[in-house]
Amino acid sequence: MTLNDLISVLLVPLGIGLVIFVHELGHFMAARWCGARVEVFSLGFGAKLFGWRRGETLFQVAAIPLGGYVRVAGEYPDGKGPAEEGTLASLNVPQRFLYYSGGVIMNVIFALVVLPLVMFAGLPAESPIIGTPTPGMPAWEAGVPAGSVIVSINGEEIVDFQHLVTAVAVNGKEPMEIVAATQTDARSYTVTPVFDEEDGIYRIGVPFGFDPAARLLVRERSPAAEAGLAEGDRLLEVVGAPQGLPLDRQLIGPMTRGEAVTVLVQDAEGVERTVTVEPTRSADGPRRIGVASTRTLVESVRTTGPAAEVIADLGIRGGDRLRAVDGVLVTDLRSLETALLDSTPGSMLAIEVERDGVVERLEALIPDGLEPVRIAGDLHLETIDGSVAISVVPGTPAERAGLRSGDEVISINGRAMSSWSEILEAIQAVTAEAGTVSILAYRGDPDPVSRKREEVVVDVVGEPVMLPDYGFALGVARFTLKAASLGEAVAAGTRATQRFLSDVWRQLKKMLFTDEISSKNLGGIISISVISFDTASQGLPKLFFFLAILSINLAIINLLPIPILDGGHLLFLLVEAIKGSPVSERTFGYSQVVGLVMIMSLMVYVTYQDIVRWILKT
Repeated sequence: MTLNDLISVLLVPLGIGLVIFVHELGHFMAARWCGARVEVFSLGFGAKLFGWRRGETLFQVAAIPLGGYVRVAGEYPDGKGPAEEGTLASLNVPQRFLYYSGGVIMNVIFALVVLPLVMFAGLPAESPIIGTPTPGMPAWEAGVPAGSVIVSINGEEIVDFQHLVTAVAVNGKEPMEIVAATQTDARSYTVTPVFDEEDGIYRIGVPFGFDPAARLLVRERSPAAEAGLAEGDRLLEVVGAPQGLPLDRQLIGPMTRGEAVTVLVQDAEGVERTVTVEPTRSADGPRRIGVASTRTLVESVRTTGPAAEVIADLGIRGGDRLRAVDGVLVTDLRSLETALLDSTPGSMLAIEVERDGVVERLEALIPDGLEPVRIAGDLHLETIDGSVAISVVPGTPAERAGLRSGDEVISINGRAMSSWSEILEAIQAVTAEAGTVSILAYRGDPDPVSRKREEVVVDVVGEPVMLPDYGFALGVARFTLKAASLGEAVAAGTRATQRFLSDVWRQLKKMLFTDEISSKNLGGIISISVISFDTASQGLPKLFFFLAILSINLAIINLLPIPILDGGHLLFLLVEAIKGSPVSERTFGYSQVVGLVMIMSLMVYVTYQDIVRWILKT
């Protein structure tokens, strides 16, 4: 563990403790202001670890770091006599209302103080620049271009990428208007989010965008650093890669194959140089033979993309199964892109598809000015249900043994195969025992006369995956959110506080009363600790930004009308104000038990979610 990691670890309990302290300080100050005696001010629950007494109050740190409490004299009166002066019971309804809302008020004040300071110091953030939209997802279908900046959603200005994700989730299932700007213009797109079952929120399918300047991240003492790449170098070209593809896609090909990568870069002074990075390899991965599923089913066609016209001329439609482009076999998106790169604008393009069991040849003229590879971006390809066709990875045991892309697996070690999932399961079972994978497969089309197909038998022994390590990558689009003056920082921090209060409340309502946000998004002390560590490692402004958001979440949650929580007490005070007398001791007592059960159940649930999220999935 490095010194920075150790400091981040120490900052986690201090940061969480600060938010709890601020909340309890609100109760403490409200009680003292109203004239009530505070007996205990505790960070944590359970047995006291250490503490000190100042005046009438015992200040302590307790063993269970899951919150804190302030105990005021007479907070739970026995009702057998008049309330003594200085006890909570002696306070009138407005005073008790202030006491129970004091923690929430201080949490909001904390955000109103911290966020402007963070904005003034400078907050590292991810730009709302998007990468290539996920094929088949709403942003892709709407035609939102890769590399564009999301300016606004439903008229609300988008500040950073996390704001974009939250705005979509809070919007839910309703259509939304997105304004996206490119280097040439800004356009409005109507996008309808879809529910992500795994994450339990609505999404539109946009990943982080890369740094527009294509600056590189380079790890110290890595193969890239030793080859001569430096942090901040601008990537101009991947030598030998198809230039019609985005830079990130140009890198994927050779890096996936574990090949040496030659790049043309430009340093900060504008000097260009060519660097070749030879990766180091370690056999740390599981055994594999080097086959993958084919993805040739056209799930959907984008009618808003740059190649929509030529796709319409070709007549490609959903349900088609791609077979070849100009005679070159297609097994997935990468092979489709490679085949299209051999075509040129102004030439005829021939695509072979299988449609309703019949092979058809589709032809169209590629318009001048259209890079043929853009056609691939307007097609959403998926694996065919029940397909047993395979794609063979170059340079792997499967290729050396004689398997070819497009072969259809009949059986593995005598066991009949009917889907890719069965093929994968069978191969993994054999390779895990370092055994030989015996594959019987069909190859090519049936003979026109006999209608029989060529059968091949191949024996393959899996090898540990040689994981290549290059030590460099394209950087994500980031910027520093910094106000020009303290006055601007206060205004920006106030706006951010208002937005976070609104977002948290809207998310909570959707979680409680609709199915638009799943409760699996709730997090407990493990999630808070993990995120605190991550933000602390990015610097104090990032940590305090998270603590401000955590403080707002704590404020909103405490306002819920659940007995034991501040919101439950406030609800009883409203009842008392309306009926002129407190609720009965019996009702109050039972409600506290119910509230305790609810809170404990919630803690168990969020802890379970934390274990699933951070431990079982790692």
